Amino acid sequence: MHSFRVFAIDVGMGTQDVLVYDSAKNLENCTKLVLPSPTRILASRIRRLRGNLFLRGETMGGGPLTAAVAEHLRRGYRVAMTPKAAMSLRDDLSQVREMGVEVVEEPPDESFEVIETGDLDTELFRSVLERVEERFEFDCFAVAVQDHGRAPPGKPDRVFRFENLQRLVEERRHLLELCFSSPPEHFTRMKAVERVLQGLGGRRVITDSKLAAVAGALHGVEERPAVAVDVGNGHTLVALVDEQNRLAGVLEHHTHMLRGDTLMELIRRFLEGEVSNSEVYEAGGHGCALRDPPGERGVERIWVTGPLRGMLAGQERVVFAAPGGDVMLTGAVGLVDMALHAAGEAPE
Repeated sequence: MHSFRVFAIDVGMGTQDVLVYDSAKNLENCTKLVLPSPTRILASRIRRLRGNLFLRGETMGGGPLTAAVAEHLRRGYRVAMTPKAAMSLRDDLSQVREMGVEVVEEPPDESFEVIETGDLDTELFRSVLERVEERFEFDCFAVAVQDHGRAPPGKPDRVFRFENLQRLVEERRHLLELCFSSPPEHFTRMKAVERVLQGLGGRRVITDSKLAAVAGALHGVEERPAVAVDVGNGHTLVALVDEQNRLAGVLEHHTHMLRGDTLMELIRRFLEGEVSNSEVYEAGGHGCALRDPPGERGVERIWVTGPLRGMLAGQERVVFAAPGGDVMLTGAVGLVDMALHAAGEAPE
């Protein structure tokens, strides 16, 4: 019998987490990889470099990469980037130029060291998997990245990102349908992923890493309504899923602005319907959208994932999500569930 195979990768700021899902195996026996994130790998390469730098390739995650480029410029070296690569730092290329980066199509001269950009190093994974007798042939490639989206002129990134999340609540989207096979053009990082995947065959599932984490945190959880919280290195997302498994509410904030007690109180007020969008935005977060609040006691447990989940350790009704026994693969498992749903396959 044909097994259904998914290559799922959740590309974060700290790590890239891979699950090679095979429906013929128990989830716990599927091949897994947790590696440093592409943005951290490139940042490390840049910091070792002594000379002018030219970056070319696909749009990818910024964060450490942006910091390393700024540091390289401060050391007195020139940095040039192709337009797609430069959008890894800022979607607005005028802001990239203001940093001192030259946005050009080719290296200005032979003194420039060339480094490739991109969130997906498919040849790396092909090589590693084939060395351990895993075929790099899949029914579906599923990828999660965090994408603010390219905001229209004059609209802050924070506002634009949350407008896209709010739309999912308003459309009452099913939890496992919070993804794309072909993302809209304004999701520049997801579109870069799509371009890489187009030559690999199979289905495509592409989503935001926060939404993949929510789906993974609720993997195998039957109670509804349910609330999931992803406490990430950069963003914290609180999501409510209703009795029909539809997204009923989201609240997104910046993790460094929160503490365990303040986050727990925010979750409580969110469930009661007491948090406004303007309150979160004015406090430095992204926003809040909610329909049909269930009340604080309307959910049995609070499912928490993410690298900084320890912030909520010991809080009442908090359960750390670990699908397949591995908290590092929450996003990847969410991707697999989305892929199985899209293909009409029964989740494990």
